[in-house]
Amino acid sequence: MTMEIQEVDGIRNCVIKLRENSQKRRDKVYIGCGAGFGGDRPFAALKLLQRVKELNYIVLECLAERTLAERYQVMVSGGDGYDSRISDWMRLLLPLAVERGTCIITNMGAMDPHGAQEKVIEIASSLGLSVSVAVAHEISVANTGSGSSHEKSYIMEGGISTYLGAAPIVECLEKYQPNVIITSRVADAALFLAPMIYELGWNWDSLEQLAQGSLAGHLLECGCQLTGGYFMHPGDKSRNMSFSQLLDLSLPYAEISSDGKVFVAKAEGTGGVLNFSTCAEQLLYEVGDPGAYITPDVIIDIRDVSFYPISSCKVLCAGAKPSAVSVPDKLLRLVPKDYGWKGWGEISYGGYECVKRAKAAEFLVRSWMEEVIPGVSSHVVSYIIGLDSLKATSLSDNASSRMVSDIRLRMDGLFKLKEHAVHFVREFTALYTNGPAGGGGIRSSVNMYSGGQQ
Repeated sequence: MTMEIQEVDGIRNCVIKLRENSQKRRDKVYIGCGAGFGGDRPFAALKLLQRVKELNYIVLECLAERTLAERYQVMVSGGDGYDSRISDWMRLLLPLAVERGTCIITNMGAMDPHGAQEKVIEIASSLGLSVSVAVAHEISVANTGSGSSHEKSYIMEGGISTYLGAAPIVECLEKYQPNVIITSRVADAALFLAPMIYELGWNWDSLEQLAQGSLAGHLLECGCQLTGGYFMHPGDKSRNMSFSQLLDLSLPYAEISSDGKVFVAKAEGTGGVLNFSTCAEQLLYEVGDPGAYITPDVIIDIRDVSFYPISSCKVLCAGAKPSAVSVPDKLLRLVPKDYGWKGWGEISYGGYECVKRAKAAEFLVRSWMEEVIPGVSSHVVSYIIGLDSLKATSLSDNASSRMVSDIRLRMDGLFKLKEHAVHFVREFTALYTNGPAGGGGIRSSVNMYSGGQQ
């Protein structure tokens, strides 16, 4: 049994040279989405592999700004810099993927793609599988302090991470044809675009095809959002579906031709919905300017995109084209920032005048805080789950509050000092014996809070 550890060893900037060996390997390539975010369901990905036997690639898109910052925080605290669920995914998917010859591409490498690579090899070995695992990642070059010597590291200083495009994944495919490709931060659509470029013989100046390919990647990247997840609504006849249909959602996949023709599809006979509305919903998801949707590989214009249902399980997607300025001159970077300490607390009240009791509890916590640290309560926001938690309103009197019989008070504070967050949580917990009647189910916590600036 042999295990190959492979990576693209090279330093790249934003200038990408045309491919020298861009021959067409297939007329069509089939690419599935096995995960649309870090909390997605591995068993749904296995179902897609089982149901759609022609899949050449399955992409696990499990990384976002929040999850990347969290991984960095965990890593510097001594934990794993890669997605710790990668073991679950690989143990479930590898046997069938290897049997079918389906390559798995995932950004679960996050801040430590080499650590993820070692974990995948360990899992494969435990399953008795011989696999090759390639790594595509950003490289940080830092002066060592002596002359022109440099030290290369895949861990970016301070957790800074650049949104890479398809190029390093394409290079992995060209050099190694691996079973698995682990990446650091790669733009979502680029994870799907890379195998299209490799298999269909596209080059970096094939802008019309790159635009259509990026459209396919953007439609696939959020998984079941394209096939009815986050779409079902019992109050809307056009969006309603039975519970059994909702349960049997199929993750989406795409069929892409060398000329740039794109079909998105779900497995035959599955529940959910794939139609003009679900495609349009996903098309506009996280898009700023529809005339210039920026990806690292191509800036696309989606204003003329149309969807043509071929069947209940297949839709033709056409009309994406390169924008007037077709290639970005800079890449996006994520820079984690320390925003202090977060303290939060929740408590439930039920029955007669439960809203008034929640407001009394909020008043007490704020007042207790001010007695010890004047001014600190201004860093706390409050809302009542079940009354106004989804609205930008205050806890003012409301006629509807008389009709509510089961609510939960939530208070969140963001503080510069840890001791202020701890103080807030202690005062909140004191509601148990010092607050209004009938409170219960208190939960609270103090956490370091970090976000990202781009």
